[in-house]
Amino acid sequence: MKRSSIVRGTVILTVAGLITRILGFGNRIYLSNLIGAEGMGLYQLVFPIYMICYTICCSGIFTAVSKLIAEEKAKKNHANLKRIIRTSSIIAFSLSIILMFVLVIYADLFSTKLINEPRTALSIKIIALSIPFTAITSCIKGYFYGLKYPTVPAVSQILEQITRITVIYLLSSIFVPKGLSYACAMAVIGMTAGEVVSCLVVTISYKFNSFKNNSKLPESYYVILKKVSAIAVPITSNRLITTLLLSIETILIPTQLRLFGFTHSEAIGTYGILTGMALPLIMFPTVFTNSISLMLLPTVSAASASKNNSLINLTTTKTMKFTILIGIISTFLFLTFGRTLGVIIYREEYVGVLLTILSWLCPFIYLQTTLSSILNGLNKQLIVFRNNVIGLTIRIAFIFLLIPMFGLKGYLWGLLCSYIIVSLLNIIHLIRITSINFKVSNWLLKPIIVCIGSLSLIELLHRYIQFPFSQLINTLINMCIFLIALLPLLLLTGSINFNEINFIFRKKNFK
Repeated sequence: MKRSSIVRGTVILTVAGLITRILGFGNRIYLSNLIGAEGMGLYQLVFPIYMICYTICCSGIFTAVSKLIAEEKAKKNHANLKRIIRTSSIIAFSLSIILMFVLVIYADLFSTKLINEPRTALSIKIIALSIPFTAITSCIKGYFYGLKYPTVPAVSQILEQITRITVIYLLSSIFVPKGLSYACAMAVIGMTAGEVVSCLVVTISYKFNSFKNNSKLPESYYVILKKVSAIAVPITSNRLITTLLLSIETILIPTQLRLFGFTHSEAIGTYGILTGMALPLIMFPTVFTNSISLMLLPTVSAASASKNNSLINLTTTKTMKFTILIGIISTFLFLTFGRTLGVIIYREEYVGVLLTILSWLCPFIYLQTTLSSILNGLNKQLIVFRNNVIGLTIRIAFIFLLIPMFGLKGYLWGLLCSYIIVSLLNIIHLIRITSINFKVSNWLLKPIIVCIGSLSLIELLHRYIQFPFSQLINTLINMCIFLIALLPLLLLTGSINFNEINFIFRKKNFK
């Protein structure tokens, strides 16, 4: 596989991810101003049910389609491509229809008994309608990722976000005055409309990009079904357990906050500020690490299949180093500018407080994503699954034991603990099977010193120059100065070098 294709794919996914995240933030900012923290909390509470449905009908099948399409393309057996898509789409769509009817029929039961929030019943019924579209979209996106054509999924993500924002804007004057139940439903309608548009985009693109049958005979649908099932069933099973644990975590937080002394409204509002405002900002830099991880998986898989240990070691070492670097830079950014960003973006001081606390999570959150991708590429899915379950179990334990005593701080301690432990477990396993060249000085100490130096430069400039702009513009200027000063300082201190930059961008065949 050519490195140029990885770079091109990563760049496309990163640019699309940036645009999508920016549009998503615009949507969240607009939503938070419309429906407030409590409304955002209600909106976030609907997602555990949606994610369980997505995991059952999409998660494993997406991976199966991507993997099988890549294999058949490599064999130039184009006749099998359509059969893979048809088989997987029928499975995913059938499951989605069943789940849709279950959610619509039992929405009231789920909202009162499972989520403990009756106001989400209408939103659950609406979000159920999006599941069939999501299922089809997931299968076709797997097809394009398998062909190494990330442009179509990238464009569909952008159009999906634009649709969400447009629909919410058009419906806001009608739904918001009717109360939080309808305001939450409005946000879910926007999400559903986005899924419909995304499905139309990828479906039309598939019609124009599908391969014509060649002379090879296709395999039977039964053989294709067995292949899809062999990949999808274990992945879906593992991810379903993880998703269920995540759902338990999500549902428990407001409940335990009430035990701490919060009213029902305060608990939902605090939950909304954390999950709907603060955490999305903390996760923003993952647009870079997620793109790298998505394109890294087939590379490591190919290297593992060919037993190219030197490539595995080199790729693992360099990827880990740059992921840790992004995490350290993000930590200093949120520590320094977090409080101001919370007020500027969401007009909520508590968001800024949470950002400064959550900033310490950045290196571990980003590292966990990258390490999981590398381990999956090395066929260590069970290790990733086991470590993730350990992390989620730790977080749930902290929710049960510490939130009633210390409030939200108890959960934040659990988050930090779980991410550190899972990252360490992943690193330990990688050290056993690869030869990671970990240098504490270049990977940790020098980047920390460089970040401190870059912030000191801003303080020095402020002694002589005062920017006569608004708080927003001044903050953006300071953040830009911080980021611009980083690269030369990193090069001067030897934290990174030109060979490592060239490693990312040079065009070379993987052998």
